Amino acid sequence: MKRIFLSGLLVLIFFIIIHGQAVYVDSNVGNDDNPGTEKAPLFSINKAAEIISEKNNDIFIMKINPGIYVVNKHITVFTKKYMDTERIVIEAAILPDDPKWTPEKMPILLNRSQKGDIPDDFNFISTFLINESHVTIRGIKFPGYFYPNSKYFPVSRFNKGKTDLFVEQCLFVGDEQACPIQVGIIAHGNEINIDHCIFYNAKNAAIYWEDSGDGDKSGNSMTNCIISGAYQCAIWTAWPDKDFIFKNNIVTNCKYVWIKNKYNKAKYSIENSIIVNNQHFTGVADNGGVIPEDFEIAMNKVILEGKISLRLIENIVNTLPIDYFHILPNTTGYNLEAGLFKHAK
Repeated sequence: MKRIFLSGLLVLIFFIIIHGQAVYVDSNVGNDDNPGTEKAPLFSINKAAEIISEKNNDIFIMKINPGIYVVNKHITVFTKKYMDTERIVIEAAILPDDPKWTPEKMPILLNRSQKGDIPDDFNFISTFLINESHVTIRGIKFPGYFYPNSKYFPVSRFNKGKTDLFVEQCLFVGDEQACPIQVGIIAHGNEINIDHCIFYNAKNAAIYWEDSGDGDKSGNSMTNCIISGAYQCAIWTAWPDKDFIFKNNIVTNCKYVWIKNKYNKAKYSIENSIIVNNQHFTGVADNGGVIPEDFEIAMNKVILEGKISLRLIENIVNTLPIDYFHILPNTTGYNLEAGLFKHAK
């Protein structure tokens, strides 16, 4: 009788794994021997990614509970399943617009991969190495890599044959001397869309790199973001774009606002944004170096003077407030509502 009951239980667990809509991860109470349900979550993000990659289930969504997650090796995001109308979604279980959200409930992904974990021309480290189309990363905090002088890309996509990468409501926090982020998001190809993210002291916030092999890139954008302290640039568009959108962003205290490669003759525009207190506005990359050089950027409703005031530790007495890393009320940029929240707090 016990054997029949146990067999039935295993079948039920298997059914939940195969036909569940999401796989859950929890670094506090999870176990990789669990089925990955909401009540019995996995421990590691790597294990959850393996389940998403498998062909014999219909799981495309990963929910990450509040906690600190140590990534020992890059997470390749892909699936053997047929991607028709589905998309892979890797997101915090509690998102910034949820009434229960606080900064402490944002899942934190610490990368302790071996330096140069992914050997190629960059010899870089990455947390999410995207190797699939139609992928969303949402609501996660990425601190910098443990060792200085490292090329760390929290979110990367180098497969030119893939498209549609959406990163939103994520927080990238680095430090040049202690825990660097070389590039917050770096990707080849089309449809790289970054929305409602914050980049603080990353060397480069985002690099839209090479085309997919068929000419000018298309469908790329950055919207509603705050970029502060980029010690190389806020945005780098290497290959030309047809229709790049840069709108509702705040860029401050950066070395360069915008870099593009020498051969990129595309014309870009900035709309309804605040670009203040940066060392250089534009720069051009050629033969491995970047120099200040003007290129055409059309501007519509762009504020170029003033000071941006962020809610930082120096302004905080007790617990982190809901608007940590956001614009202080009644200061320049507050009404733009850039940052992690899609709805005003």
